[in-house]
Amino acid sequence: MMRIFLDYNFEKQSTLKNINMKLFKQRKKATVSMDELIGYPKGSLGFHLGRFLFENSTEPDPVPEQEDVYRVLLIEHISNSEEVAMHYYLFGNGGFGLRRLFIMGTGAIFYPHRILYFYKRYRDGRNALRFYDLDHFRMLHLPLARIKDTFLIR
Repeated sequence: MMRIFLDYNFEKQSTLKNINMKLFKQRKKATVSMDELIGYPKGSLGFHLGRFLFENSTEPDPVPEQEDVYRVLLIEHISNSEEVAMHYYLFGNGGFGLRRLFIMGTGAIFYPHRILYFYKRYRDGRNALRFYDLDHFRMLHLPLARIKDTFLIR
């Protein structure tokens, strides 16, 4: 009887731990430098990521993060409402988390006139093939257009 209780309690704790890790996980940072990113062929994901960081970073030597890759793949121009729309897209593609839910909620409050656009981006994320969980830093050499076509990213 005690053995069954201990086994059940252990399974319950491991499930809670998995949920906790999923909600509060840290995003990956790349071990790629700016020189390496700019050195990728033109048109590749790595080149576009390097150009994006060069144009939009305030740090002297920025370290690319997974969120930066999503910005290169999903956003045409940088603005607050486009950032919120990116999080709606990622939520539709399977990216769950408290931070994302908070951004989506506050975005809906601050940009009520963009709700239909946010919903459209959510639907686009649902219709795209799941790319949220991939290690994008292994795909830096691939052409950006090919990645977007493969995963049906609009």
